[in-house]
Amino acid sequence: MKKALPILLLVLYTLTFTACTHSAKDPDLQTVEAKTEISNDEISKKTIVDRHGDEMEIITNNTKNTVTVRLNGKSYELHKNFENAGFSTSDNKYQFNETKNEVTFLKKDADMVLFHGKKDQASTKMASQ
Repeated sequence: MKKALPILLLVLYTLTFTACTHSAKDPDLQTVEAKTEISNDEISKKTIVDRHGDEMEIITNNTKNTVTVRLNGKSYELHKNFENAGFSTSDNKYQFNETKNEVTFLKKDADMVLFHGKKDQASTKMASQ
């Protein structure tokens, strides 16, 4: 048993140094650098809760005149509608209107309001004296 321990250590020692002879850098592999785009867009994010407790996240890109609405696990990309106030999808099925105090998201062909909520009054209300 006493002779087995030094032999085992000698075997582990030789395996360690012979196994590590490979170069750390493989000449066949090339480093690929991913280019990241830096966006100079003016983007704002808001989360609005309606009276039922449903949340809608609104991501506004003022540079591209687009709004992304996330509601119930779905995401809707809306573009500025220059004919009427608000934003609508490219197929004109959904419409998003935002006023000073309220936000409305509706499905136009069914005349159904999907979300209607009020903005936080504390942040928009002016101090009265």
